[in-house]
This record gives sequence, C-alpha cells and structure tokens, in this order.
Amino acid sequence: MDSPKQPSAPSHFKPMTLALAGFGLALVAVLTVAFQQLPVEYRVWNVSVIGGLALFAAARLGFWPGVAFTAAAIALKDVCYYRLTDWWEPYPLSWAYFSVYALVGWVLLRRSASAGRVAVTALGVSLGFFVVSNFVSWLEQALPYGYSFEGLVNCYAAAVPFYRGTFLGDLMFSVGLFGAHAVLSRAYFPAERVSAATKEVRDTEGHW
Repeated sequence: MDSPKQPSAPSHFKPMTLALAGFGLALVAVLTVAFQQLPVEYRVWNVSVIGGLALFAAARLGFWPGVAFTAAAIALKDVCYYRLTDWWEPYPLSWAYFSVYALVGWVLLRRSASAGRVAVTALGVSLGFFVVSNFVSWLEQALPYGYSFEGLVNCYAAAVPFYRGTFLGDLMFSVGLFGAHAVLSRAYFPAERVSAATKEVRDTEGHW
C-alpha cells in the first residue's frame, strides 16, 4: 500500500508579487525625479510610495523581504535626490519608522485580502508615523519650538501640511499595490492568492 501523501511545503517563489514590489521600487525613483522637475508650488510634498510598499512587501513576501524592500526604497530615494540636488542629509530614524510599517503589514495583513482592512491599516500606521515622528522632532528641537506643551502643539500644527501628502501616499499606494495583487492573483496567479497560501500552510502544519 502506498504511504499517505505528504502535503507539499508552501512555495516561497512569488514572481507576480515580486514584480509588484519591484514596480513599487521603480515608482519611488520615478516620483522622486518627477517632483523635482515641477515648480515648487506644484510639488506634492511627502507623497511617497515607501509606506505602502513596506506594508505590501512584508504582508505578501514576508517580514524580512519587506524590510529589505523598504531599505532599498529609502536608499533609492536618497540616491535619486542627491543626484538631482547635490544635497543629502541622511536621517537614520526614517529606516526605523518605515521598518515599523513592514512589521505592521506582516502582523496584520499577511492573511487578509480585505480592501477595507488594508485601508484602515494604512491610515492607522500613517497616523502613528505622524504622531511619533513629530514628537521625536520636537524632542530633537529640529526647529526652536521650545520644550513646552505649546511648543509641542506648534510642532504638530506645522507638520500637518506635510502630513497630508504622507497620508495620501500611504493610502493610495497601499490600496493600489494590494488591489493589483488581489486582481492579478485571482485572474492569472492563483498560487499567489492569500487564501490559497493560507490553506496550504494549514494543510502543511496541520493546525490553525
């Protein structure tokens, strides 16, 4: 009698998902260059792909690949900006901030294809980024607001115009990347569907 068939291990090669993450990286370069060509008054400040890419890559490829794509995106943006302006002032904390995006994507979105959940998660982590990054900016006194409650409020108020771009970018590119993945996986790449991957892991591990 043949021995029972053992369930196959889940495939880790996801060409369509990798292609979408690569497209996100390309968008980082394209938008960085494009915004620098516009007159200052028409530049959409802080609209960035990086937050959405971090959420997507970690949720669909794994935490460490998500961190790797995030790091590559930050480095690519810095290089493009330096080549265009000859000015570069690296900010190491940005790597930590966007690694949190990757962590949130991996924890909350890796087993979900819900557009609503993606949107709410993107908005939540974007708001968290705004609160934490500007609190750190106030602690560092990047501008002389003063160590007072009024100074903290003024710091947040001054950051709101810049946050509008961050908010828009995080929401738009998160929904775009996750949405493209959902459509393509259903139409052409069924092995990369979230539901298929989850079932395969369940069958392999024998629990959940």
